[in-house]
Amino acid sequence: MTAGSAVVELHAFRSEVCSVAKGLDVEPGDLVIIRDDEGEDLGQVLGAVSAEEERGIILRKANDEDLERRHELDEKTRRVFGLFCRLKDEFGLKMKVIDAHWRWDRKKVCFYFISEQRIDFRALHKMISSALNIRVAIKQVGARDHARMVGGLGLCGRELCCKGFMRELRPIALRMARQQNLFVEPAKISGLCGKLLCCLSFEAETYRQAMAEMPRIGSRVQTGRGPGEVTGFDALARKVNVRYDDDIEQAVCLEEITGEE
Repeated sequence: MTAGSAVVELHAFRSEVCSVAKGLDVEPGDLVIIRDDEGEDLGQVLGAVSAEEERGIILRKANDEDLERRHELDEKTRRVFGLFCRLKDEFGLKMKVIDAHWRWDRKKVCFYFISEQRIDFRALHKMISSALNIRVAIKQVGARDHARMVGGLGLCGRELCCKGFMRELRPIALRMARQQNLFVEPAKISGLCGKLLCCLSFEAETYRQAMAEMPRIGSRVQTGRGPGEVTGFDALARKVNVRYDDDIEQAVCLEEITGEE
């Protein structure tokens, strides 16, 4: 891609949409140096996008010297990660620190944690900022973000969708399962992160459109056999369960329903 915008992953928990510098040709998988409102960082191009707000610009492809700096910063990050964990224990904070990212320009480091509750880490932030003498950010991430970083196999036996190909983690509602007639305990349709399976959303729009064509349960309809009451339906199969006035019930195709009473 020589123009337009691209998604660049700076860290497992941070991706940005960046414009591509004029005359620069980048492809998915390329390591690049970007500039945003916080400075410069090194990231990997994920792919091209369009009609999205750009938050930075891809300056150039990363060279060997850039990668060496990234390696040195990763080593340094591991050391300060240990320091951060010791300090949070001293403050008695109930957080699980899962990762840290030191920006390529050395101007900022961000620590990521998960917790079941809100944490007041102002004292910790002041202490670690003083110890490192640079800008520090401490961010709480969700269980789904953590699962995407760690990876693993889902109930289907394949790599987690959030790890394999999903760029954005969108909210999953229990109504999506109910639309698909999955009336089971939430635990049985939850992923490794403990949240509802992301794949419940993949067919949600298809089910929504199919259900919009179905008559309401309890409504009276006319079929070739006569009038009856709708007791249920299979939206994808486009079949409606109808109980007739003689108490016989059968499934009929949606196209066989000539109208509602």
